[in-house]
Amino acid sequence: MNIKRPLVPSFIQKLDDRLLRNKPTTWAARTHLVVYFAVLFALVLTGFCFLVFFDAKQYSNLGGWNTFIGLIAFIGFVFWLIFLLRFNVFKRYGNWFVWDGLKSFMLYFISIGAMVAVCFIPSAVETFRANQQFGNDEIVNDINEINSTACKLEYDMLPLQWDDDTCKVITRLWRVQTDETPAVEEVSYNDRSSFHHIDTAELRRKFIETDSVIKITDSLYVFYKCPDYQFLSSYNADDHSKKMILRDTDIYYAVVKNYQKPGNRPALLKRMDELKTKYEADNRYSYYEGSDYYNNDSYETKIKKKYSLTRIGNGIDNAVRKKYAWVEDWDAYLRVFYYITLGLTLLVFIFRHSTVKTFFLSVLTAVVLVIFTALMMVMSNGVETAVLSFMIVYYVLFACIAFSIYGATIRRAVQGIGLNLCLFMTPFVPLIFVALNEAMKYKRYNEPGYIVKPEVDNTGLYLLIAEIGGSVLLLVLLEPLFRKLYRKWYAAPEE
Repeated sequence: MNIKRPLVPSFIQKLDDRLLRNKPTTWAARTHLVVYFAVLFALVLTGFCFLVFFDAKQYSNLGGWNTFIGLIAFIGFVFWLIFLLRFNVFKRYGNWFVWDGLKSFMLYFISIGAMVAVCFIPSAVETFRANQQFGNDEIVNDINEINSTACKLEYDMLPLQWDDDTCKVITRLWRVQTDETPAVEEVSYNDRSSFHHIDTAELRRKFIETDSVIKITDSLYVFYKCPDYQFLSSYNADDHSKKMILRDTDIYYAVVKNYQKPGNRPALLKRMDELKTKYEADNRYSYYEGSDYYNNDSYETKIKKKYSLTRIGNGIDNAVRKKYAWVEDWDAYLRVFYYITLGLTLLVFIFRHSTVKTFFLSVLTAVVLVIFTALMMVMSNGVETAVLSFMIVYYVLFACIAFSIYGATIRRAVQGIGLNLCLFMTPFVPLIFVALNEAMKYKRYNEPGYIVKPEVDNTGLYLLIAEIGGSVLLLVLLEPLFRKLYRKWYAAPEE
């Protein structure tokens, strides 16, 4: 039987016919057709997004794009399900070969993954186009040029005096307050008029935040704060560049301290207009810009209004955010893709190996347990250890119910529910144990008298190992355990 499909090349048609005749289980998943149409749609979508995302400095519309593409992917998923559910070797008691269960699961995962992957194309193309339009060092250099040029053009408006703060360091002795030992009171001083007192913790913070410091004695310091000359900046713009954004002190020593009146003022103004055209973004909140509500605007506000630095800053922020979205958040994108694909694959696999009644009863049971666990969490004042412990108890209970199928003589719905939920929770069990361990560790940190020892935070590594371990555990148990349990349960006479 050779079914003609539009847009499908002959070699895919021949592959489809060969799989239908020789490997019906593989053919039923239609993975070859799903991957082909997903790639075809991805190519068209990539080209269209490449044309649309031409201006990286404007605000992103990824929310609307992701909603639209997600809707198309969902429609494709529904169509795939319709064809998938037409043919089920398992429920028709067809020939069952070794590793068919694992193979079917992997085919479902690839098919669903192909449909989910297309949803990430707009964000990937947006990042690619932003990196095409703006270089890493280019943005940093332009930010520094804008700040320096603004100081040159508006020197008469700038404050030149640094703020000083004289501080005296005092030692505060703290003891744990018990019924037998009262708390130690702070020492009071009478000479607070010339300086104020700080402790060693505040001293360390000031060393980090201050622009300059003079040490008078071992306990007396004068901290200096440079005026704000950084009218334009962008968070993490210099994280991936060889250049660094000039700080207030850098601009002061480079421009302000040895200021010379520029003889090429028209050229500087022209350059500011060029940079404005290059980076200025459409302002979504225009009522904030140019407002005369406050008549006593600071020098910073006046300079930002005069040279449209707010809109320029918005454009730079938009470009930087797009440039580094996939560089900084690639692990988040990967996890979103994996868990969506895994969750849908598990649901499809369970539906294919269970009755319709048992499947929806399993969903209802899961919803009821979620509500019950949420109530327990509220009653326990949000203690994470309690919730995670409940989840472990649930899994053990589901596993016990599932294993009871070996001794069952009839098909009971409760056993099917336990088997379905046990299978669904299996890849997440290692994550639950890691989360429980971290929650217990955090709880110990807050206990009175607990001494915190310096240690390396390996939580991210543990979570990664748990994610990989959960996936491996599922694949290892899928064929020799879960598939056999489903076979025995489904083949038994109904209750």
